[in-house]
Amino acid sequence: MLIGLALAILPACNPGNQSSENQKDSVNLANPEQAKLNRINQDIKESPSDPDLYEERALYFIDRGNYNEAFKDISSALDIDSNYAGYHITLADVYLGMGKLKKTVQSLERSLELDKSNPTAYLKLAEINIAIRDYKKALQNIDMALRIDELASKGYLLRGIVMLETGDTLKGIRNFQRAIDMNQDYFEAYMQLGVLYAGKKNSLAIDYFKNALNIQPDNIDALYNLAMFYQDYGEFEKAISNYKSIIEIDPSFFLAFYNIGYINLVYLSDYDAAIEYFTDAIEIKDDYAEAYYNRGFAWELKKNVEKSRENYQKSLEYKPNYEKAIEGLNRIDEFISRQQNP
Repeated sequence: MLIGLALAILPACNPGNQSSENQKDSVNLANPEQAKLNRINQDIKESPSDPDLYEERALYFIDRGNYNEAFKDISSALDIDSNYAGYHITLADVYLGMGKLKKTVQSLERSLELDKSNPTAYLKLAEINIAIRDYKKALQNIDMALRIDELASKGYLLRGIVMLETGDTLKGIRNFQRAIDMNQDYFEAYMQLGVLYAGKKNSLAIDYFKNALNIQPDNIDALYNLAMFYQDYGEFEKAISNYKSIIEIDPSFFLAFYNIGYINLVYLSDYDAAIEYFTDAIEIKDDYAEAYYNRGFAWELKKNVEKSRENYQKSLEYKPNYEKAIEGLNRIDEFISRQQNP
């Protein structure tokens, strides 16, 4: 009797609804970004007078480069509360993304009128000052930010950039190191130091690039800079390993293919591998004159005159008067002449 009652109750469950819920959960797991937007949209629907929600959606669109939608949302936030300084900073980010520099500055200045104790606005102004090479104003804004918050790591990063651009490398290094002291996970500061030490041919560059990669393991700039350092200093296996890591992350990154080809051509004398990698680079960038030239040179070293000539001529199609390609064709002509007239 109890069994019959249990069986009678079971159909009361709604398998259709359960399936729908499972499907929704599956979609959310498969596309977390869409799930995030759906959640913000639902929150706005439930609380349409909350300006923070419109700013949150604006920030979502800024992160994805959709500045028109971001502008609509941050405008809605400001319609509700125009006296909150943070919304003006977000509006400045939107204007900057749209390329409207004057309005960006006006929004940041408005933010500071409302709240002079916010270091973020000063630092964003400093970034614009640096972009237009007004280093005096940049330093003034950085100093204002650091007076408010002496632990603001970005202030030291920006000051370091100003020092570099005004020719004081030592102070630049000190400020980048200070930025790291303030924030051990400051990717940009590690990258700046890595590039600086690479330029000095100092192996400390490796440590800084590796620290950057500990923070962002898939960052192509860090991988590429580290690979280039290894390549320049003869550690070809490590260089190739890093280039291959780049290719796994972004198979369309033609420079990684080209550089592996170059190492095989110039340093390892593996002409078949060089041809293969130059070909890969050309398949991605079909007007890559340098890749055609180097593939032609590899064929020349393999004594294949026809394929070598073909590649040198192709190189000249994309880069007229390319001296190396012209010299290559001349070498081939001389080689053929010697063959015909021993």
